[in-house]
Amino acid sequence: MTDRTTLLTAISAFLLAVLCIHPHTRGIFPLWVIAAGGHIADTLFHEMGHTIFNWLFGQPAIPMIFTLFGADQAGGMSMTFGRSWFIQIAVLAGLGYSCWQAKKSASALFIPALIFTGFIILVILLGYQQLIVLYMGHGGSILMGGYFLFRAWIYLDARNAYERWLNAFFGFFLILSNFGFAYGLAFDPYANSDYSDHVAFGVSHNDFMAMSLIVHSWSVKGIAIFTMGLCVASIIGSAICAVFLRDAFYTETPDVF
Repeated sequence: MTDRTTLLTAISAFLLAVLCIHPHTRGIFPLWVIAAGGHIADTLFHEMGHTIFNWLFGQPAIPMIFTLFGADQAGGMSMTFGRSWFIQIAVLAGLGYSCWQAKKSASALFIPALIFTGFIILVILLGYQQLIVLYMGHGGSILMGGYFLFRAWIYLDARNAYERWLNAFFGFFLILSNFGFAYGLAFDPYANSDYSDHVAFGVSHNDFMAMSLIVHSWSVKGIAIFTMGLCVASIIGSAICAVFLRDAFYTETPDVF
């Protein structure tokens, strides 16, 4: 892939994602069809983010996606069960084993694996598990978007140019939809009020609001601004990782950047 192809892939995928997300264009056919599929993907990764971090902190959970049945306002939820120290110990042992395997056979991933494991242990020691679980709905979707972009930039496992473009589109869609959501909470009083009053299936457990109730010095606006920063960092970070990690995935450097 040439630099020109990479640039065209990024620009076209970015522009379509913007059109599918912007309020003035997302209702136009066929953009609304594409946006609906993107919203389902966003909901899936959102609930998987909650679920995965519940398990990482020793709390079994099952993701539930209501959006698939047309209940857009419901989104989804992660049904959780009681925390188990048996599961927690097993997870920590698995993380330790992953670090050992990374050092032995994938040295480029060893430091990130070690940092992630240390982060999980620190959160457990500080007792902030619920904060991380709550945030990693939106956070998980954003980071998954960054991973899709990374796959596009490095041309990882893509069978053809169309698959590479789809990676770029879904990456931008996931990140930009969460950016737009966070921007509304931070700077649009109507969106903030609607978020505060939102109830779905009797549940009004909005993630950012729940976080602000746990740490009273945090506000929904402050968390939303942080999320906007994470969105920007994910786009930039995906490109940087593609540049510095491509040698870990290819014995011969592909023509990407």
